[in-house]
Amino acid sequence: MYLKRIIIIKLLVIACAIHAIAQTTTYTKLKRKKFAVYAGVGPNYYFNNLELGKSYVNSFNYSFTGRVMWEPEHLLSLGIESGYYRLYTFNTPQPNEIHIANTAIPIQIVLSMKFLQNFYVNFAMGQSVLLNKINTEASGNFSASSFSIADFSGTLGYRHMLGDRFSIHAESKFYYSSAFVDKNIAVLFGGGYRF
Repeated sequence: MYLKRIIIIKLLVIACAIHAIAQTTTYTKLKRKKFAVYAGVGPNYYFNNLELGKSYVNSFNYSFTGRVMWEPEHLLSLGIESGYYRLYTFNTPQPNEIHIANTAIPIQIVLSMKFLQNFYVNFAMGQSVLLNKINTEASGNFSASSFSIADFSGTLGYRHMLGDRFSIHAESKFYYSSAFVDKNIAVLFGGGYRF
């Protein structure tokens, strides 16, 4: 009789433990974060394709980027990316000083794929707004903008998670603008937040 009670008590404890584990697993799956926001900043290099005044071009500039991603439990994720890429600046010396700044603001759809443990590749395609600002001593200031409708970028990155929600990353990003065949490559450092 005493042995039966011990066996029944042990079976009840095991059943309660299994039930608690099942509830924890289900709760964890429901609470998994499926959306994330990423931002990064860093230097970039412009592949100089200008023919006139090539020696006056400053090819080293900066880039900011941000993206919102939907990240299901699979290796692929989808999102929207934008940023601010200073493609190049152009400065001539005195007496006819001219300063030109050419910038791209892309709005692209991103497809991302994780591989290994922390590495990922992104492919993005979409449109860009191209901004061109010119400052001259002789003629004043001018601004122009145009659209580039078939731009793309590719990214190779490494992401390290800091807990369940926060992450830091480093990535190299190649950007191509079809309107004036502008290309640059950037090294970006940033962070992310899952919600």
